Amino acid sequence: MGAVLIVDDNAADRALFRAILGRAGYTVHEVERGRDVLEKARAVRPHIVILDVNLPDQNGLEVCRAIRADRELAGLPVLMLTVRHDDSDVLKGLEAGADDYVAKDSDPTIIIGRVGRLIQFRQMSGLTMLNQQLLQVGRLMAGIVHEIRGPLSVIRGSAELLRVCPAGDPDNAQWVESIVRNCQILQLRLDHLMATVRGGSTTIKVVDLNELAAETVELFVRGLSPSERGIEVEVRLDAAGARTRCDAGRLMQVLLNLLNNARQAILSARRTGKVVVRTETIEHEGRRWVVLEVADDGPGIPPPFLDRIFEPFFTTRPDGAGYGLYLASEILREQGGRLTARNKENSGAVFSVWLDEAPDLPSDQVEGGEFQQGSQAERDR
Repeated sequence: MGAVLIVDDNAADRALFRAILGRAGYTVHEVERGRDVLEKARAVRPHIVILDVNLPDQNGLEVCRAIRADRELAGLPVLMLTVRHDDSDVLKGLEAGADDYVAKDSDPTIIIGRVGRLIQFRQMSGLTMLNQQLLQVGRLMAGIVHEIRGPLSVIRGSAELLRVCPAGDPDNAQWVESIVRNCQILQLRLDHLMATVRGGSTTIKVVDLNELAAETVELFVRGLSPSERGIEVEVRLDAAGARTRCDAGRLMQVLLNLLNNARQAILSARRTGKVVVRTETIEHEGRRWVVLEVADDGPGIPPPFLDRIFEPFFTTRPDGAGYGLYLASEILREQGGRLTARNKENSGAVFSVWLDEAPDLPSDQVEGGEFQQGSQAERDR
């Protein structure tokens, strides 16, 4: 259901709310003093704070204002605990930034209802803001892709005309072939990038996951700043092949997000590290899966947060938005796959993308086949 932080110096009141919320499926955390609220909230990342107005060391209204002023916690819903028939506490609490209030002796169904409503409202308002941000990014990306596609089409068309033209130096043919081939590769990459921000339904095709993974890693590494070049990215591709049905552009979005998370995890501890991207085909729970893993040697995920990292807006970074992993898991769910995470035994985390295996098809019917042919030709030169 969610995590709740109760702030109340009265042990009996805490026990009452702990019992009510526990029966409803919530995980309950507690503090007695107002000065401990911010530290505890950063440690447990609750979905909501239930805050008593009257605390012995610090006024509950001051605690509420402190939450609203904190960059990491400002968006937390706050439910004020009041004494029945005391409207002055209610008004002061709302003015201090509380989202709602409830009397301590209210019926348990009222308490559960208000807690659930505030958590749901927070998630819905956050998703609305996220959709607006993604729409703006999508418009910007669409404009960039459009500006590149025009000149690219002219270059490719001119090269194809040169290729069929009988006149000219025959030695120039090799350069014409290179232009056409690389235009094809760039066109495919533009299609993938455009798909990462387009709206509407997904476009499911048979995709060579090995080629898509290699392409994504290449884009990611090229985008690293000079100060981040101490991060090594190793690719270990399944020699038997790894073909699946998915939306190639949106899967690229997922992989870029996982690579970026691995980079941030490493940099949070040191300036150098290693990320391993691996593909394999396995049988699990009676199904054939194509699995892509992104493993880093960073500090790993705190065990209490492993079950929460795919929640919308959950983050452990001060500058984190908390929707990257949520979006990644939703993208894979829409395509019939899933995203899982675990900690390695020594250090670091492993994120695994699970997708159904697709049947073998000719390369010209596989998304990424054109990239595969071009990149192999480049390697053979």
